[in-house]
Amino acid sequence: MDTNIDAMKKYSYINSARGIAIIMVIVIHCSQIYTYTNELLRFFLTYGQRGVQLFFVASAFTLCLSRDARKNELFFIRNFYIRRFFRIFPIYYLGIIIYFTFRYFLGSVKDYTFSNILYNLTFLNVLVPSARNSIVPGGWSISTEMLFYLIFPFIFVIFKDLRKMFLVILFCFIGFLILYLGGIKFDASFRDAISEIKQLPVFLVGILYYKYHKKINLTTAFFVFISFFVLAYFLWITEYFFLMPLTSGVSFCGLMKILEKTKLDNIVFQRIGIVSYSIYIIHFVFPFFIFPSTNSILVFILYVLITIALCYPIGIFLQKYVEMFFINMGNNLIKYLNSKKQILS
Repeated sequence: MDTNIDAMKKYSYINSARGIAIIMVIVIHCSQIYTYTNELLRFFLTYGQRGVQLFFVASAFTLCLSRDARKNELFFIRNFYIRRFFRIFPIYYLGIIIYFTFRYFLGSVKDYTFSNILYNLTFLNVLVPSARNSIVPGGWSISTEMLFYLIFPFIFVIFKDLRKMFLVILFCFIGFLILYLGGIKFDASFRDAISEIKQLPVFLVGILYYKYHKKINLTTAFFVFISFFVLAYFLWITEYFFLMPLTSGVSFCGLMKILEKTKLDNIVFQRIGIVSYSIYIIHFVFPFFIFPSTNSILVFILYVLITIALCYPIGIFLQKYVEMFFINMGNNLIKYLNSKKQILS
């Protein structure tokens, strides 16, 4: 049997994780046009925003998997950056055009300044409040991921040393503690400013999970998933929101193992997960520009189902004709650069 097919089957649960993540994200964005009547329901729906952290954990895991598979590749760092750029930029740039078009017809393009667009084109928008989400909704998470890609090859090397690995994590934890004990008010503008910092430990947790996931059994996975989910709820009701990304990231490590070992990993989640990036970029169209507000839970559920049903085929189309085209272009560029190096040598 083809080794690539074997690998796809072995790690199908990663696509399931992405499928669950994008469904969670769709839930939170549809919930923004739904009027809550129950605080517990509010938490569960709002927790959908943590789907981004599930994406981050799955991303860190797959990057590590890819790094080990290519450990003997020449010019790995150069090739890594080329692959990541050609994987991310086509759909994101398409998103810039799509949302400009919608806002243009709504007469609301004041945020489309030259600087804001430039920050988005260079994936630095998470660092600039005015550009963070104003060009592409949810663009902060793509920017954060791209910043993680920037340091991943070096973080991966550091994490080969157990002592250095725990020092990095301890440093992040102490940083959060100092910020909290220092009495800094975590208002919206401050959260924007430190977003990429508070998300970094989630990626680090994903790398840790990759290194030790084989030692985790299903019982431990259920305990980690449930206990850290409960902790996330405690942080939510006590308004320690800045710790929720890290807590959720640890919880999702448990979920990854549950997906690996149970039938929760299924063809539906897998197929949605495969096209989850395209769905992420385009799904905002429906709750933000098309659906009217509602106070009916049944209508809210219908919104979620419609968004998934419409975005999935669009995602398949974009993956086949846009994502794969540019991924192949990136691979061809790598082959070209490798051949040039061989000629020069």
